[in-house]
This record gives sequence, structure tokens and C-alpha cells, in this order.
Amino acid sequence: MNVALGMRQNLAYVGGHAALLAGAVGFLFLQRYIWLLRIAEQGYGPYQTVSSLEGLSAVMIIIDLFILGWALRGSRTDKRISLLWPAFFFASTLLVLVANNL
Repeated sequence: MNVALGMRQNLAYVGGHAALLAGAVGFLFLQRYIWLLRIAEQGYGPYQTVSSLEGLSAVMIIIDLFILGWALRGSRTDKRISLLWPAFFFASTLLVLVANNL
């Protein structure tokens, strides 16, 4: 019984990490799409390749995998602290999206 509860809690933390990271990557690509629309409308605009966004996303996800691996072996406090990294990435991409489109 205790093992099933622990497994469910671990899945909840992994799901939280996945949701935050997916949202952050989605915001990055949404920002790129908005920039491409502006370029099409105005004929000029910022240049950013998809490979740079993929690279940034991959680095953030790899770092998060290490953090998640550490947290799953630790206590409940470690698991909660581990959510700070994907939450920071999510908040920073949301800030970029909002700041660039005001």
C-alpha cells in the first residue's frame, strides 16, 4: 500500500515537471510564431532560428532530468524544491512572451 502511494506521488512530481517544461517550450515556440507573423506583415523583424530554440529547450530539459533524478531519491522537501527549476523556466518564457507582445 505504501509503495503504491509513493509511486503515485513520484508520478505527480514527474507530471508537474513535464507540464511546466511543456508549457515553457510551448511559450518559446509561440513567441517565435508571433515574430514570424510580424516579419510577414512588416517585411522585417528579429531573426531567430528554430535550432536555437530547440537547443535551449533541450538544455533546460536535460538539466531538469538531473534535478528530477536527484529529487526522486530524496525527501518530499527535495521533490518540492526540484519544482523550482521548471517553474523558473516556465516563468521566464512567459515573461519573454508577455514583454515582447505588449
